[in-house]
Amino acid sequence: MARSSACRPLPVVSVMAALALAGCEPAAPPAAKTAQKAAHGHDHDHDHADHDHPETLAAGVAQLAEAAAAVEKHLASGATDEADEVVHGVGHIIEDIQGLLPKENLTAEAKAAAAKALDEVFECFDKLDTALHAPAGKGEPPAEVHAGLKSRIDTAIKSLKDAL
Repeated sequence: MARSSACRPLPVVSVMAALALAGCEPAAPPAAKTAQKAAHGHDHDHDHADHDHPETLAAGVAQLAEAAAAVEKHLASGATDEADEVVHGVGHIIEDIQGLLPKENLTAEAKAAAAKALDEVFECFDKLDTALHAPAGKGEPPAEVHAGLKSRIDTAIKSLKDAL
């Protein structure tokens, strides 16, 4: 059975939802917060209002490009906590852009290219998130993981800009 470009494999949707919605839920009871922290290795102590929702696809892509640049800057300076905050915000931005895509007057080809680029950005930032939360001494340092993903992120963001 053919799958539309709007369909995402369940694991990608689940992980994306977890990243994007972790800070968008009403205050959870302490037990739920503890379970959330245990499941992901840290607490998400920010709320949905922490991020501006773009009203256009171009604004969303601009936010994504700014976030990618901020992550690179934070990792280069060793500010991994700040990089982590931005990485989690990328999930929100991706979700916003996905919601804007159907509303834009783009060709089916441009929408498919944008959806593919968003999947690529998500995969890269998911790998970076994993590195940021790896136990000390396990896996590659986040800055090295980012260095290995940078060209993929840049190419995907360029693809999004080209789709506009």
